[in-house]
Amino acid sequence: MNQTPRLVISWLLVAALLGYGVVQTLITAAKIFTS
Repeated sequence: MNQTPRLVISWLLVAALLGYGVVQTLITAAKIFTS
């Protein structure tokens, strides 16, 4: 069960990176469509 914390942390990092990429894409798209 020692692997569980690492697994959770790694998944949180992946989710954070994906979320950040999606947010940046939405911001860029919004700038393009509103300009």
